[in-house]
Amino acid sequence: MVDARGERRLGAMRLDVLAGRALPRGDPADVALTAQWATFICWVDDQIDRRGLGSAPGELERFTAPLRRVLAPDAEPSTAAPPHAVVLAGLWERTAAGMSARWRARFTADYTDFLDACEQEAALRRAEVRLPLAAYLELRRRTITLLPMLDVLERTGHAELLEDPRVDDRLRDLRLVVADVAGWANDLASAADDEAAGQDNLMALLARRNHCSTGAAGLRAAAMVEERRAAFRTTAAALRATPGLPQDRLEELRRYVDMVETFMAATLHWLAVTGRFAPDSEPPTITGRPCRAPDRHSGDSSALDDAQGRTHETRPDDRRPPPLARRRLPR
Repeated sequence: MVDARGERRLGAMRLDVLAGRALPRGDPADVALTAQWATFICWVDDQIDRRGLGSAPGELERFTAPLRRVLAPDAEPSTAAPPHAVVLAGLWERTAAGMSARWRARFTADYTDFLDACEQEAALRRAEVRLPLAAYLELRRRTITLLPMLDVLERTGHAELLEDPRVDDRLRDLRLVVADVAGWANDLASAADDEAAGQDNLMALLARRNHCSTGAAGLRAAAMVEERRAAFRTTAAALRATPGLPQDRLEELRRYVDMVETFMAATLHWLAVTGRFAPDSEPPTITGRPCRAPDRHSGDSSALDDAQGRTHETRPDDRRPPPLARRRLPR
């Protein structure tokens, strides 16, 4: 599905690093399947964001329709399917084998919602609509493809999501927190790439909204990521201590939470080392008007410790990646 340039770009992404860190004790076949899903997801994303798919009405819908058919109930293999649908069908067949009907329905719903969100985003771009912050963040958590990837990890990480009324809401919150962390951190890493493509980004939106420099907006975005990571830790601790669950169910729940936490750390590490984006070679210079103090109800964070690069004490077994701002942020 890719030319020589595309192959070089996919190779530079280092998706093997993402998969290996997501499943540090995983079977090689499971790690490979995870990397293949990540590769397909990034390839689809590039078709939309870097090749302008969807710039004409109906164009993206024609691209996504065969993908939807792959996941339709009782879908049959088609010899006329385009290559990207054939790839998805192969991944789906290998991943869904042996998984529960609930898992299949969850993955189908999550991936279909991702396709819906991409089509919505493309329509907004064609209309040159700039979303307000809350609406942008809501759409971003759907276009990041994080939830389908978490579904894949249930299979490759052998830790299926526990469904129980006592934990359903908190598990939903946990998954959405990770989607936010991944989406916002991705925006930090890809800001220069997005600007070159003429596409809006969290940093550009924050700079506009708060009348501040791009560098200061990057610090605000990094602080927002850190606030969501703190929310993750709180929710994860509550889930691990859920009262009233039988011990075997509690252990199942803890395995899932551990897997999600590991994947979040793997994603942040990967964003710091991937060659997918072209970050500036120098750290940002914070000039111009600083961002306003955040509204405590807006979703912004005032905890700028990590974003300001303060020293953190780490333990040898600490799985957290370095603070985001220790990376060189895009301009």
